Amino acid sequence: MQHIIKILAFLTVVTLSTSCSKVQHLATYESSNQLISEHSHAGKDSAMLAFVEPFRLEMESQMNEVIGYTANELVRKQPDGPLNRVVADIIHDYAESALERDIDFAVQNYFGLRVNSLPDGPLTLGHLYELMPFENYLVVLEVPGHVVQELCNLIASNDGWPISYGLSFRIKDGNAHAIMVSGKEIDPNKTYRIATNDYLANGGDNALFFRDYPQISTGLLIRDVMIDHIRTLSLKDELLMDLGRGNRIHMDAP
Repeated sequence: MQHIIKILAFLTVVTLSTSCSKVQHLATYESSNQLISEHSHAGKDSAMLAFVEPFRLEMESQMNEVIGYTANELVRKQPDGPLNRVVADIIHDYAESALERDIDFAVQNYFGLRVNSLPDGPLTLGHLYELMPFENYLVVLEVPGHVVQELCNLIASNDGWPISYGLSFRIKDGNAHAIMVSGKEIDPNKTYRIATNDYLANGGDNALFFRDYPQISTGLLIRDVMIDHIRTLSLKDELLMDLGRGNRIHMDAP
């Protein structure tokens, strides 16, 4: 079953833009989609349509499965927002659990989240594939304090990315200041343990400073981590929500 979902997801995801500057959604798992309708493709290869149809129906069934519920709409915002915090906090906690090590904080690139919000109420598997269509793995890096400063400056220059509890700072004139890790001022001589995705760890989105440090793999896809977390909440009759730990990034007045 898992391999079927992945194949079908790939057929859907290939239509997404690989650019992080434009948000596009999955478009082929809803029954109203016309991409493979025989009526709208007169003259097309009917044998191919017949071959694809069972996969389409299987994908539609899987993607429409309700896996949990939100307490309210979770919005992606800059410099900080509830969806930002929820995603980053889950990445942080799963990294700690997977590696059985303390993680100082987690970071996710802003346009790695491909939708502007998760809806209030039921969450389907399709919502999570829309949110995270890419096969990004959860990894951990151990970096010195000066790299944390570079990271915060990069986040500041991009007007804010999702970061977990454990890290906070302020943005002024495109730079980060008042950087705090676990409630303490950043120490340039200390080593910090950061959970993130392998795209950033490989230097994506100009995080070139990460490339000098080895990645500790969890073997987990971040999308799968999100899905597992939501399913676990649902089994306990709990809702996905921003836990009210407050903003981590604050924008100073110019």
